[in-house]
Amino acid sequence: MFNAHKTLIAAATLTLAGFCATPLAAESPAAAELVLLGVAGGPTWYGDASPHGISSAVLVNGRAYIVDLGSGAYRQLRRAGVKPGTEQAVFLTHLHTDHIIDLANLLMYDPSARRRAKASMQIYGPGRRGVLPPLAPGMKDDVVVHAENPSAGTRDLVESVVAGMSADLNIRVRSEGVPDIRQFFKAHDIAVPAGVVKDPNTDPAPPMEPFPVWQDERVKVSAILVPHGLVYPNFAYRFDTAAGSVVFSGDTAVSENLIKLARGADVLVHEAIDPAWVDHIVGAKPWDARQQALAHQLLEAHTTPQEVGEVATRAGVGTLVLSHLVPGDAPAEHWLQARRTFQGPVVLGQDLLRLPLRGQPKP
Repeated sequence: MFNAHKTLIAAATLTLAGFCATPLAAESPAAAELVLLGVAGGPTWYGDASPHGISSAVLVNGRAYIVDLGSGAYRQLRRAGVKPGTEQAVFLTHLHTDHIIDLANLLMYDPSARRRAKASMQIYGPGRRGVLPPLAPGMKDDVVVHAENPSAGTRDLVESVVAGMSADLNIRVRSEGVPDIRQFFKAHDIAVPAGVVKDPNTDPAPPMEPFPVWQDERVKVSAILVPHGLVYPNFAYRFDTAAGSVVFSGDTAVSENLIKLARGADVLVHEAIDPAWVDHIVGAKPWDARQQALAHQLLEAHTTPQEVGEVATRAGVGTLVLSHLVPGDAPAEHWLQARRTFQGPVVLGQDLLRLPLRGQPKP
């Protein structure tokens, strides 16, 4: 049932309501475009035909603004024609492993090329959670990983990656003339506006207004908190360019905050989970405490395709793109149920799919 990725790929390039999405070409005349580097969600392997892990990029006048770094993202960037040193900024929606696992590759590879390009990449993402989440009902093992800093943020993550690679880095810098990679990037924890969140264990994504994260001459990036179980901070991002706007949901349940952020956007890239897969992966009922906790996280912290369509309709976006597909090998028709609740163009995500930003028509 869930080994149908060939079917997914066959249906991934759709022409709906006069809109066409095409696989990435080596060169594109568009000043701004969305590139899906990888569209599979979850820290798992869906088989040989599986898409790469979740990662996307907004390319504006030769510069790349990257959202998340799932498995294979580094290679996909290069296949997409993004050269080392042209990565302007990275925006991490949250720190689940399937969204950050390729960070080390991006930081460590091609230091000499980055030196030639005079690279200066900025990395933005969630700060420290602050408190540990409570145990799920029925769970008894009170395990704490890395008790010294159990709720590490983006700056901690980047510093730890560099520290863990110190043996390699010092050998290359001291004996091979390789540049010190630390000069090419800087990590930033995104500060949630004061007073918005009182307790991340009871309400990690309360109603709020979008707030600015980044702006340069090419793009303005704003963020908002969205609900993903007890993950906190957990962001959705909006990119506004002169050519158009694109919103990334990140991992989220149906979210009023996201609808507010995405209002009138040209493109909404939204995660989706196939509910038919949950019973398959969790196991036969009756469920024990561990299974119940997993099923709750999968069903309550994500969005079904039909719900995604409703979100896109309420936000009034131009085009809906389905990505972060869980599972990565579900049949295409499962995802395209979003067309029942959204009348505009629906694009089923595919690795290395590009969509020029040209102000897509609203439904």
